[in-house]
Formats: sequence, C-alpha cells, structure tokens
Amino acid sequence: MSELDKLNDSVKDKSVNTQKSYKTQYNKLVKLLGKPVSETSEKKLIEIVLEQPNNNQKQALINIGILIRRLYELSSTKLEALREKLKENLKEDVKEKNSVLQDTLPSYDDIVEYTENLWDKMEWRDYIINYLLINYQVRNQDLVFDLVNLKRQTKDDSKNYMWLSPKKVVYIRNVYKTANKYGKKVVTITDPKFLLAVKRVYACNKRDEESGVFIPTLSQVGYYIMKATYKQIGEGAYLKIIIKHHRKDFSKLTEISENRGTSMKTLGESYDIENL
Repeated sequence: MSELDKLNDSVKDKSVNTQKSYKTQYNKLVKLLGKPVSETSEKKLIEIVLEQPNNNQKQALINIGILIRRLYELSSTKLEALREKLKENLKEDVKEKNSVLQDTLPSYDDIVEYTENLWDKMEWRDYIINYLLINYQVRNQDLVFDLVNLKRQTKDDSKNYMWLSPKKVVYIRNVYKTANKYGKKVVTITDPKFLLAVKRVYACNKRDEESGVFIPTLSQVGYYIMKATYKQIGEGAYLKIIIKHHRKDFSKLTEISENRGTSMKTLGESYDIENL
C-alpha cells in the first residue's frame, strides 16, 4: 500500500472535504520534500515546514507529517512540540486580525437589512443563502443541497436536502465539516418569507430556468456564497458579526454552537473578534 493510500485509509471516516484537504496538503508536502514523507527525517520536515510563509500553512503541513510518521510508527516528538508552539502563534494571528476587524466589519443590522432587501428585490436564491447564514450559522458546504418536495427523496445520507412541503421547509444536513462528531442536523423552518423564497426557486428549477439552480458549479461553492453575501464578505465574516452581536447571550451562543456543529471554545477562539 502506498503512503497516500495509507493516509486515505486512516482518514476515511472523516468528511469528504476533510479527506480532500488532507490529500492536498500531503501532495504539497511531498512536492516540497521531493520524496515520501516517511522517508524524510523529522529534522528535514521541520526545516521545510518553517520555510512556509504563514502559520496556517505551517500547521497544515505539520499535521500531515505527524500523521504519516505515526502510520509508519516513527517518532514525531519534535513535530508535535513545534505544533504546540505554532498554536500559540496562530492565536496571536487571530487576535491581530480581530483588532483590524473591529473597525472594518459591517454590523449585524447591516447584514439583516441586506437580507431583507434581497427579499424586496425578489432575489430568492441570495435571500435563502443569507437567511441560512444568519439564522443557522452554516458553512459554505452546508449550502450544497438537493431541493425536493417529497420526504422519500431525502433518504441518501451522503447528501444534504431542502425538503419543501406545503407549510414548512425541512433543512437536512448529512454532509458538513463536523458531521462525524455531531451527526445529522435537521431543522424545520416555517417562516412564511423563507418558505415562499424556496417555493419560487423550486418552481424555477422545475422549469429548468437558470435561477432555479442553487449553486451552478459545486466545486466553486465558496465563490457563489461569497458573491451572495453583503459586500461579498463571505460566511466566515458573517459568523464573526453574529458572534459579536450575541457575545453576551450565553443561550444564543450555545444555540449557534449547536447549529454550526462547532464547540463553544472554537467559537470563542476563532470567531469572537473581541478576543484580543
């Protein structure tokens, strides 16, 4: 079994996107090394990692190095020590970015008003995207779903669904970043405006109209979601705005944690822009 095959087998229980990410970082590391990771000394791995331009990239390559060395029962003590040191650097990076964001991010009222304006302009798809980002704090990939009108069409657990019935929409997430930890998420939405927006998109879809295609190119889902958001700031910025708005409301933060499938600790460390 090749080194990559071993890696793939070791992460097969993780989400599809996580598996792709591991493969991408593995290929990058092998290209930088010029040989398999398991045939490289820990000293050389650290040397290559430290040449990378930012802490996030360093951390991603370290994770691959540690994983491969463990698969081959090789010591990774020095890499693990470096990873812990970089975690502190990453926290400082986040605090520095947060300091800038406090002065530049739009307000919660801005994104809510923008969403209402999308409704007024009958821009149904963008309204749906923004509604879900604001009310359920979803990630980009969560917005890849099949729009159906029968419950029996929602049985494939390898897909997400927006099931439209006469008086409600059932939003089913089987595939999202932390699905392996938090499991299937199902919410029932009865908001009349949201329900009408989904009906409009569904009708366009049935007529094979362009406006009925929710995400035209699935490999570029991030681009389409960003394009739909206020000033094209994207879903990560929306979450930071929402966290800032509700940061003193513990019950709401708990709800956001549950909606997104993210621990309260991660929300605080990565998305609270007042974390300085």
